[in-house]
Amino acid sequence: MKDFETLEISIPADPDGYVLLKCPSCGERFMLLVEDIEDDTNLDIWCPNCGLKHQDYLDDETINLAESMIENKVADILNEFSATMKKSFKNSEIRIKTEKIKKQPEIPIGRKTGDFEEKYYECCEKKAKISSIKKLEGGYCPFCGEIVDGD
Repeated sequence: MKDFETLEISIPADPDGYVLLKCPSCGERFMLLVEDIEDDTNLDIWCPNCGLKHQDYLDDETINLAESMIENKVADILNEFSATMKKSFKNSEIRIKTEKIKKQPEIPIGRKTGDFEEKYYECCEKKAKISSIKKLEGGYCPFCGEIVDGD
């Protein structure tokens, strides 16, 4: 058996190449380009609403899918272990009664839509999609954390 297992989750981008993110502190949803997220020079991402930076900005749908995938992997391991135990005691007086653990449905992540408008951040010369209200109010640059005025 392997010491660890890697599970991959595909998060689809919108037609413009943006992926939905959600701040774990304030719950604000915003979108960044895939290449900006994968760019190694961007070490941190700031929430455009509260200005805090976090390690991850996964939305609820992604977290639920990851949890289902992990539960299913554990179910596979336990079901395999139960079958092996049952076989090993097949010709003995010890009887093992097992039930197969049912798997959770793994609902794929759909494309995200919402009331997002593209905003250009002059400080970093990059774009992000933020809520229409946040674009008018102003907030923080998701790439450097600088306070930005609204449009």
